[in-house]
Amino acid sequence: MINPIKEPLANGEISIGTWLNLASPLAAEVLAAAGFQWITIDAEHTAFDLGLIAHTMRAIEARGAIPLVRAWDHDPVTIGRLLDAGAYGIVVPHVSTPEQADLLARSMRYPPVGTRSAGTGRCVTIADDYRQTFNDAVLCIPQIEDMEGIRNAEAIASVEGVDTGFLGPNDLALSMGVEAGCPEHEEALMSFLQGCTNAGTPCGLPTRDAISTKGRIAQGFSFIDLSSDLRFMDVAARKALADVLG
Repeated sequence: MINPIKEPLANGEISIGTWLNLASPLAAEVLAAAGFQWITIDAEHTAFDLGLIAHTMRAIEARGAIPLVRAWDHDPVTIGRLLDAGAYGIVVPHVSTPEQADLLARSMRYPPVGTRSAGTGRCVTIADDYRQTFNDAVLCIPQIEDMEGIRNAEAIASVEGVDTGFLGPNDLALSMGVEAGCPEHEEALMSFLQGCTNAGTPCGLPTRDAISTKGRIAQGFSFIDLSSDLRFMDVAARKALADVLG
């Protein structure tokens, strides 16, 4: 089994994906066909259940993209079930310490390096050598969303088995009691970037549009979540209606 975005990311290449909020396999298929390298199913904040997650991953794979999932908690059982359904990697929200990151990295991998159970699920249909090769293919992506995580960014990114750091800018702003984009918030984002850079680990964050994406790439972020199915539809619908109504 090979994860085609893992090695390029580790080598410093830019990887651009997007996010799914609409709980629609068709939306996933449309975005994968548009050319995004990976698509993350948001199981934390949306109406996705496990069966729909599996169907959505099929739609993503059918159009040549890589399916990732954002989990709803840190439970190794949750992580295992999402991987058994066919995820190539897991984004885990609200990671604040290296101890949490270590538990997550191990829960995504089979023994002897990890603790994942060898159940039979959709995952074993992906490749004949799935269990022998998945430890090297999986992407462990802790998401930092508070100042404790920012302060621990380098330690989290240095944990063995952590492949990519990822920011949650909106929850970070909420935890700081500030507006996203204010100077204090931007300073925290740059601190996170520096911590990951010091650890030699790629890192990323969500962006809203092409201009902000290019700006973040220039700063050094390489794992970019460009908008979402919901936002793409909302922006396009509002623009089209405004254009018609003048």
